[in-house]
Amino acid sequence: MISTLEVILKLQKDPPIPLEFSDIYNQLLKEDPNTNLTKAWVHRVLKMLTDAKLVRLDNPATRRKKYIADVNTLMAGLEELKGKKIDELEVKAKAIQTEIAEVSGLDCGYLSKEFVKGIIGRTEEVSSRIVRGVEELHRVLRFNMLEKAGEGDVIRATLLWAGPFIDETSRTRVRRFFDAAEKGAEIRYLISTDVFQLENDTGGRQGLQSLVGMMNELLDLRARGKKFDGRLYIGPKTYNQVSINTESMALIIAENPVTATWVTREFNPDLIDNAVETFDKDWERSKSILNLTPDDFKSFGAKPEGIIRKVLSVEEGKK
Repeated sequence: MISTLEVILKLQKDPPIPLEFSDIYNQLLKEDPNTNLTKAWVHRVLKMLTDAKLVRLDNPATRRKKYIADVNTLMAGLEELKGKKIDELEVKAKAIQTEIAEVSGLDCGYLSKEFVKGIIGRTEEVSSRIVRGVEELHRVLRFNMLEKAGEGDVIRATLLWAGPFIDETSRTRVRRFFDAAEKGAEIRYLISTDVFQLENDTGGRQGLQSLVGMMNELLDLRARGKKFDGRLYIGPKTYNQVSINTESMALIIAENPVTATWVTREFNPDLIDNAVETFDKDWERSKSILNLTPDDFKSFGAKPEGIIRKVLSVEEGKK
């Protein structure tokens, strides 16, 4: 194929003159007298070159075809090859990203429990682990708390360091708390008033818009008797945690990058009890986002034109 293209380029003039099949075939024989090339084979190669757009037909409608190859046809052909290769790589990249998402979504704590159960038939609980990154943290919450929560359970969650947790995927993460409330769990979500400061940067605003868009869903939950409340807390930052009852807790110990430790009551009951007790005290002196007054907004440092204030004020007017 390449040798045929080389022959056409060597025969070609500038400006290009269309070459007949016989010109190309005879030149191939001339360059390699010992070759056993058949005319049928050369026709097939020429068709492959024209299909690849490395060579073009002077007038495709005529019976006697003439061929042209120059820098312009080569460019067109290479662009065609480039496009096909990009399409091929994009398909591979999509498959790889899908596989990465699937592997990233695995919870190793859950898998280890299932492995031990499958081997020895006994269920053993992971008592503690270090969790790194927001996504890994929410996978731990999903498998160890939110999906198992039901009637009578209390999920306590603090968002005292709002920055690392407010982004474009915030809505997906918070939705798991909504799902737990649907199953009968009581959700207490404590939010730092620092959340109003996030409205000053572009990334923060995008995440906040995603979250405040769930306000109607929160009101619907409440109207149906589900127990979900979000409260704004102003005061010193204490435990930044998520817990289920007093059974287990994810305690955030570093903000950037987000690092947490997940512990069970078996591992450290005093730590869990202290965190829950501190949370409940903060919860009692905080203010529900569904009952905010203009004075509250002012004391929390919310700007009159802020996203959160506008949404909450509208919802306040509906009640």
